[in-house]
Amino acid sequence: METTRSLNRNGNVVLRFNLKQTHERGRLTQIMLVATVEGKRLRAYTRLRVEPQYWDTRAYRCRIEACTNRREQLRLRQINDCLNRMEALVGEADGQLAERGERLTAEVVRRAVRRHQKKVECLGGGNPLEYLQQLVEQYATGVNRKGKRGVESTRDTYRRALDRLERYGQACGRLPESFEDFDKHFFAGFTEYLYNYTYGRGARQKKYTQNTIMNTLKVIKNLLHRAYDLEATTNNYFLKVQTALPSDVSQQVYLDEREVRRLGEVRVDSDEEREVRDMFVIASYTALRISDLQRLGQAVIGHGVIALYQSKTKDLVEIPILKEIAPLVEHYRQTGFPVLKKTRANHIIKRLAARCHLDEPVSRKEHRGGVVQVRTWRKCELVSFHTARRSCITNLYKRGYPVNYIMLLSGHRSMQAFQRYMRASSQELMGNFFRLLKKDKAI
Repeated sequence: METTRSLNRNGNVVLRFNLKQTHERGRLTQIMLVATVEGKRLRAYTRLRVEPQYWDTRAYRCRIEACTNRREQLRLRQINDCLNRMEALVGEADGQLAERGERLTAEVVRRAVRRHQKKVECLGGGNPLEYLQQLVEQYATGVNRKGKRGVESTRDTYRRALDRLERYGQACGRLPESFEDFDKHFFAGFTEYLYNYTYGRGARQKKYTQNTIMNTLKVIKNLLHRAYDLEATTNNYFLKVQTALPSDVSQQVYLDEREVRRLGEVRVDSDEEREVRDMFVIASYTALRISDLQRLGQAVIGHGVIALYQSKTKDLVEIPILKEIAPLVEHYRQTGFPVLKKTRANHIIKRLAARCHLDEPVSRKEHRGGVVQVRTWRKCELVSFHTARRSCITNLYKRGYPVNYIMLLSGHRSMQAFQRYMRASSQELMGNFFRLLKKDKAI
């Protein structure tokens, strides 16, 4: 490839592409179109970015090596294609002017670069936020990079994340105008905004928890990754954004088997309370999410097993019906399983937990707005239907069942995800360990 390109029949224009900076090799830097027009040099920013180590200073293009992974090769080829198209647009303008006996000017070169930038932005539907919103609406029907379809119930989470992004743009006075704007400065500003944002009124005014902030950033990353896979953008800075939570951030409660039995025997004042209580007990011995409890009527139940496809993972799980819930499962198998509304069911289960005096004080860390506070709650105030899933996993582990068996039941694919549900204290686990050792006469 030629190191420079002469345009116009009189050769009054020379084009080449350079990087804005070449010192920080791992940092994305913008590619500039440098044109010499009638002896004068001009620079036009292309909005394309690449790391200096991938740049060939002789060919003025990205260097694609065999050792580079496929995703990087695809990205670098896309950048080179964009540079070639940009150069072709300038050449097209030069040819049209030459036919009229005119020379290429600096303004015409800049116009060609802007024309190409608009074409790139059109790949993302013009406005990047509009494009991301389209991805959200298609979430339940589209297929992601892992070949999986999205879950319709997750779409609301993605919508809320985009709402926060729009509020940030309105607060700072500038929404992202192209995918290239999702860079280091954007993520730094957006993260700071999330940590400082307050909602509620008066004494109830709060800041976002660290879970909410990290999950919001994770959603934006996922959407940008989707846009990148669909070739709507070549900007992959989002890969550098860290969204992992510290291990001590998520501190959730669980109910031991004695507490589950108390809740299962609590007095109920209506059929609705009875159904919520019974479904919570079933979840406490099956580790089913509430989205799967809502679909129990579609499950195959027989021979002591509940078989159903999980709504979140789409994986088939076969759950043994433990003796504690066998009568309940059989009862609702005959009468029909109730379909619970999540918010209403969580409100009722808190009321029932208070009624059976699950009043043990629970102190836990609360991360809000980047500040860590230790607050004390009544245990009943922290109980939700997800507590049942967490309780089942913890209690089965305390019984001494192997982790891989419990993971088959819960549907967890990784040990890291599974361990987040383990809420037994080290003292409880050590006590169980000693009992097993004594049972096997090892001590």
